[in-house]
Amino acid sequence: MEDSSEVLVCAAEYMKDRLYFVTLRTSGRPRSTANTHYFSVDDELVYENFYADFGPLNLAMLCRYCHKLNKKLKSLSLAKKKIVHYTTLDPQKRANAAFLIASYSCLVLGEATTPGGGSQTLG
Repeated sequence: MEDSSEVLVCAAEYMKDRLYFVTLRTSGRPRSTANTHYFSVDDELVYENFYADFGPLNLAMLCRYCHKLNKKLKSLSLAKKKIVHYTTLDPQKRANAAFLIASYSCLVLGEATTPGGGSQTLG
Protein backbone atom coordinates (compact mmCIF):
# COMPACT_ATOMS: atom_id res chain seq x y z
CA MET A 1 0.00 0.00 0.00
CA GLU A 2 1.16 3.58 -0.64
CA ASP A 3 2.50 6.04 1.93
CA SER A 4 -0.19 6.54 4.59
CA SER A 5 -0.12 10.34 4.20
CA GLU A 6 -1.23 9.90 0.58
CA VAL A 7 -3.81 7.20 1.33
CA LEU A 8 -5.68 8.48 4.39
CA VAL A 9 -8.43 10.96 3.48
CA CYS A 10 -10.03 11.37 6.91
CA ALA A 11 -10.36 9.54 10.20
CA ALA A 12 -12.71 9.64 13.19
CA GLU A 13 -12.27 8.05 16.61
CA TYR A 14 -15.45 6.48 18.01
CA MET A 15 -14.00 4.76 21.08
CA LYS A 16 -10.79 6.17 22.54
CA ASP A 17 -7.79 4.09 21.44
CA ARG A 18 -10.12 1.32 20.24
CA LEU A 19 -12.59 2.04 17.38
CA TYR A 20 -11.95 4.20 14.32
CA PHE A 21 -13.64 4.98 11.01
CA VAL A 22 -11.40 5.99 8.10
CA THR A 23 -11.73 6.81 4.43
CA LEU A 24 -8.86 5.65 2.23
CA ARG A 25 -7.81 6.91 -1.18
CA THR A 26 -6.98 3.46 -2.53
CA SER A 27 -8.75 0.36 -3.74
CA GLY A 28 -6.19 -1.86 -2.01
CA ARG A 29 -6.97 -3.56 1.28
CA PRO A 30 -4.89 -2.47 4.26
CA ARG A 31 -3.17 -5.31 6.06
CA SER A 32 -3.91 -5.85 9.71
CA THR A 33 -0.91 -5.60 12.03
CA ALA A 34 -0.07 -6.70 15.56
CA ASN A 35 -1.71 -3.50 16.85
CA THR A 36 -4.47 -2.82 14.33
CA HIS A 37 -7.31 -4.81 12.77
CA TYR A 38 -8.81 -3.40 9.55
CA PHE A 39 -12.20 -4.37 8.16
CA SER A 40 -14.65 -3.14 5.54
CA VAL A 41 -18.25 -4.01 4.76
CA ASP A 42 -18.35 -2.14 1.43
CA ASP A 43 -18.80 -5.34 -0.58
CA GLU A 44 -20.60 -7.32 2.13
CA LEU A 45 -23.50 -5.05 3.12
CA VAL A 46 -24.74 -3.78 -0.22
CA TYR A 47 -27.93 -1.83 -0.82
CA GLU A 48 -30.36 -3.41 -3.30
CA ASN A 49 -31.49 -0.33 -5.19
CA PHE A 50 -34.94 0.17 -6.65
CA TYR A 51 -33.97 2.75 -9.24
CA ALA A 52 -30.94 5.05 -9.17
CA ASP A 53 -30.75 5.39 -5.39
CA PHE A 54 -28.01 3.95 -3.18
CA GLY A 55 -29.37 3.76 0.33
CA PRO A 56 -29.38 4.05 3.18
CA LEU A 57 -28.99 0.41 4.06
CA ASN A 58 -31.99 -1.28 5.67
CA LEU A 59 -32.38 -2.18 9.35
CA ALA A 60 -31.44 -5.83 8.77
CA MET A 61 -28.06 -4.74 7.41
CA LEU A 62 -27.62 -2.28 10.28
CA CYS A 63 -28.28 -5.13 12.74
CA ARG A 64 -25.76 -7.36 10.94
CA TYR A 65 -23.19 -4.58 11.14
CA CYS A 66 -23.82 -4.00 14.86
CA HIS A 67 -23.46 -7.73 15.59
CA LYS A 68 -20.30 -7.96 13.49
CA LEU A 69 -18.71 -4.96 15.19
CA ASN A 70 -19.73 -6.11 18.68
CA LYS A 71 -18.17 -9.50 17.97
CA LYS A 72 -14.91 -7.84 16.91
CA LEU A 73 -14.86 -5.59 19.98
CA LYS A 74 -15.46 -8.57 22.31
CA SER A 75 -13.06 -10.94 20.55
CA LEU A 76 -10.17 -12.09 22.73
CA SER A 77 -7.84 -12.22 19.73
CA LEU A 78 -8.60 -8.54 18.96
CA ALA A 79 -8.74 -7.34 22.58
CA LYS A 80 -5.49 -5.37 22.44
CA LYS A 81 -5.91 -4.14 18.86
CA LYS A 82 -7.36 -0.96 17.44
CA ILE A 83 -10.39 -1.78 15.29
CA VAL A 84 -10.52 0.27 12.08
CA HIS A 85 -13.59 0.26 9.86
CA TYR A 86 -12.36 1.56 6.52
CA THR A 87 -14.09 2.59 3.32
CA THR A 88 -13.04 4.12 0.00
CA LEU A 89 -13.79 7.39 -1.78
CA ASP A 90 -16.69 5.79 -3.68
CA PRO A 91 -19.48 8.21 -2.63
CA GLN A 92 -22.18 5.55 -2.29
CA LYS A 93 -20.07 3.10 -0.29
CA ARG A 94 -18.69 5.93 1.82
CA ALA A 95 -22.18 7.28 2.65
CA ASN A 96 -23.46 3.83 3.62
CA ALA A 97 -20.35 3.05 5.71
CA ALA A 98 -20.69 6.39 7.54
CA PHE A 99 -24.38 5.65 8.15
CA LEU A 100 -23.50 2.28 9.69
CA ILE A 101 -20.86 3.47 12.13
CA ALA A 102 -22.78 6.62 13.09
CA SER A 103 -25.88 4.51 13.76
CA TYR A 104 -23.77 2.08 15.81
CA SER A 105 -22.47 5.01 17.82
CA CYS A 106 -26.02 6.20 18.59
CA LEU A 107 -27.67 2.81 19.13
CA VAL A 108 -24.95 0.81 20.87
CA LEU A 109 -22.49 3.30 22.32
CA GLY A 110 -25.24 5.77 23.23
CA GLU A 111 -23.43 8.74 21.71
CA ALA A 112 -24.46 11.23 19.08
CA THR A 113 -22.31 13.69 17.19
CA THR A 114 -23.26 17.28 17.83
CA PRO A 115 -23.32 19.91 15.05
CA GLY A 116 -20.07 21.36 16.43
CA GLY A 117 -18.30 18.07 15.76
CA GLY A 118 -18.07 16.91 19.36
CA SER A 119 -19.93 13.99 20.84
CA GLN A 120 -22.35 13.74 23.70
CA THR A 121 -23.80 10.84 25.62
CA LEU A 122 -27.49 10.25 24.99
CA GLY A 123 -29.89 9.77 27.84
